[in-house]
Amino acid sequence: MGNLEAIHRVSSSTTLKALLQEICAKDFLQYSSTNDRLSVEVDGRQLAEVYPSGEVRWKADTSPEAPVGLVIGQSSLHFVFRLGAHGDVNVKRRSQEPPSNYQIGAMQLDRRMYGGIGAFFGLVMAWILLHTVLETFYFDRMEKWLICLLGIIAGSIVGRIVASGKWPAL
Repeated sequence: MGNLEAIHRVSSSTTLKALLQEICAKDFLQYSSTNDRLSVEVDGRQLAEVYPSGEVRWKADTSPEAPVGLVIGQSSLHFVFRLGAHGDVNVKRRSQEPPSNYQIGAMQLDRRMYGGIGAFFGLVMAWILLHTVLETFYFDRMEKWLICLLGIIAGSIVGRIVASGKWPAL
């Protein structure tokens, strides 16, 4: 799947601010719960950031009143997803506002899924250990069940820890 493209024909004297207002008004830019802003870039140089509300934050070295022809020239204007504050991909949330119901539900679903997957892998690891390394210890049936149960519990805990690492701010 390739990049989405839109062509806007404007005169070279049109300001950057007017161009971004036109692009934002067309509802072409798409956001999600994890992609909370778009970086406006030309040839790898960041000019501004656009937020879902339509707010534009200009970089200190970029004038919104600069003509498009001078800043962009023959290059293309690119919108690149940025996560969290200052482009740090490990930070999911910029503000201290409470999480939405969607985010809480997604977090709970992730934790359950990762816990279940971890429990499965814990059971598989216990089974493998019982049939390879621990085979010489001659465990009776109840001891084998206990080892499998401990593997399931440990795997579930590890899975939930991994899931909580995806949602550090919640």
